[in-house]
Amino acid sequence: MLVRGSHVDDGGHGDLVSMVRLTLRARERCGYGTVGSMTTTWQAQTREAQVSGPPLTGEPEAHLLSPLWHWAENEPTRPLLASSQHEGFAEHSAAEVRREVRDLAAGLIAHGVRPGDRVALLASNGVDWVCGDHGILAAGGVTVPIYDTSSVEQITWILSDSGAKLVLVETAAQAELVAELCKDLPAEPEVLAFEAGARQRLREDGRDRLDEVEARIAALTGDDLAALIYSSGTTGEPKGCELTHANLCANARQTVEQVPELFGPGARSLIFLPLAHALARMQLHASIEQGALSGFPTSIDRLPDELRAFEPTFIVAVPRIFEKVRQAAGQKAADRGLRRVFDRASAVAVRWADEQKKLRPSPWMRLQRRLFDPLVYAKVRDAFGGKMTLAICGGAALQADLGRFFDGVGITVLQGYGLTETSPIVSGGPVGRVEHGTVGHVYPATTVRVAGDGEILVRGPQVFGGYWHQPAATDATIREGWLHTGDLGAVTDTGELVVTGRKKDTIVTAGGKNVVPGPLEDRVRAHPLVDQCVVVGDGRPFVGAVLFLDGDELGKRRGAAGQPADEAALRAELDAAVAAANASVSRAEGIRAYRVVSEQLSIDSGAVTPTQKLRRRVVEDRFLDEIEALYR
Repeated sequence: MLVRGSHVDDGGHGDLVSMVRLTLRARERCGYGTVGSMTTTWQAQTREAQVSGPPLTGEPEAHLLSPLWHWAENEPTRPLLASSQHEGFAEHSAAEVRREVRDLAAGLIAHGVRPGDRVALLASNGVDWVCGDHGILAAGGVTVPIYDTSSVEQITWILSDSGAKLVLVETAAQAELVAELCKDLPAEPEVLAFEAGARQRLREDGRDRLDEVEARIAALTGDDLAALIYSSGTTGEPKGCELTHANLCANARQTVEQVPELFGPGARSLIFLPLAHALARMQLHASIEQGALSGFPTSIDRLPDELRAFEPTFIVAVPRIFEKVRQAAGQKAADRGLRRVFDRASAVAVRWADEQKKLRPSPWMRLQRRLFDPLVYAKVRDAFGGKMTLAICGGAALQADLGRFFDGVGITVLQGYGLTETSPIVSGGPVGRVEHGTVGHVYPATTVRVAGDGEILVRGPQVFGGYWHQPAATDATIREGWLHTGDLGAVTDTGELVVTGRKKDTIVTAGGKNVVPGPLEDRVRAHPLVDQCVVVGDGRPFVGAVLFLDGDELGKRRGAAGQPADEAALRAELDAAVAAANASVSRAEGIRAYRVVSEQLSIDSGAVTPTQKLRRRVVEDRFLDEIEALYR
């Protein structure tokens, strides 16, 4: 999401905007995750616990097309989507969007798509993606989303495994690539590109099939498959998660009831997480259900300008964005000799958040916050457009103090938890009732159980039916009506869920000490110099780590002249980051030694998934020499 080397009128706080640009390059570097596992200051307990959310007060929609059809019939001029133009955003009304969806659906029917057929969709975020997805559903089909950053191997696997009947892509180049890959598939699907006139072709071919579209929509039920979303595949090939209309509609409704503040009058969000991911899809469906406006940026380079032009009231983002925005504000203050002022403002923001919980900020605290608002807090809010008061954060851990900082700034950041298999959200919010460092309260109509070994089990209407053509994997994941998430956690005395790591990632040292690496990794990674941290030590005498540094931060240390960074100073900063992380665990669980690797992990290298989950085994195999050096 960040601009490289462009110059904009930043209202006097360009350093902050520049850092936002640098950070929001997430489509290239981060990939974005689902609502992910969150580390916390809470101590997880392995005793069994069970907690349920309240019942749903409203009925979920019958199927995913119901909200669009409702608005088109009752408020046809209501803007639902907005696409970025050179001078702002062009809004698309409910009637306009429905017309486009019906035309695409009719064309897909003319091209042989039958109810239940899978249709792949490979495109960047935008109106074409939304209309393509809804058009597939209106034809009775099943959308198989593919990230536009996916590798050739991933695309080939998904197309082959899903048995896609047809593939909609964005560009002519993508069409050429996919068509070549499809030649080796047992059943070669047709490939159509929006850029190459697919929209007009489908409109013309389906001119006589519009009545059939309405018949297929009328036949839709909640039990019909709506999406086949392939999981990240941290081990082995990605598995297709079967999500029904009922699953996705339920999660949208659960979100609306858990966090109604997101969808008040004038609600609008800029969607920059990939719509191929379940979390962004939930953001879209919940917004359409409530009639909120969803905007789409044109490119990563223009996003900072577009945030200010669109002025979202809420966003869905990954923790790194919030980390970088605060770091940028601090760096700007330091450059002006005002580091102590910023540190004081940060401390006041955190204290304000704590006192707000008790509903009694002192007069002195109120005065300090009023003083720091124009100096610090307003600039942070302006980086997000100036009108944002809420955000949903997922994909990794947001440190508790960082959440308090943004609370004090005036932006409530709600952490949440879930998986693709849960459509995707299990817990999060509500506003005003969440302890920072947890992943919030369990969603309505959802029950979470923490088993004796600490594993989180889930039951609810958003839980998927199984993995596509993988009954053994399905049976291993859903047992006696409970989804076994593979995540470890606990429930606090006030009912919030705490997630501490992945069950399969637990390290057992040679001394028999069990260590969950996630919390340590998240705390080390919070340092601006660290891009990734991989904790190791399974079967080893002690816990170690491999650190991958942030190239942008290293560049700052080198300065404009490109001089080598001060190695001793860098080492001192990393030592401090590791020591701070170690302070949260016992000595036997702490990182005793680490190695620094100059290479950065990437999706292309296979070391991380498109949702920025580490493929731990891949990293350990690839950097075995560095790991071995830790123990010599």
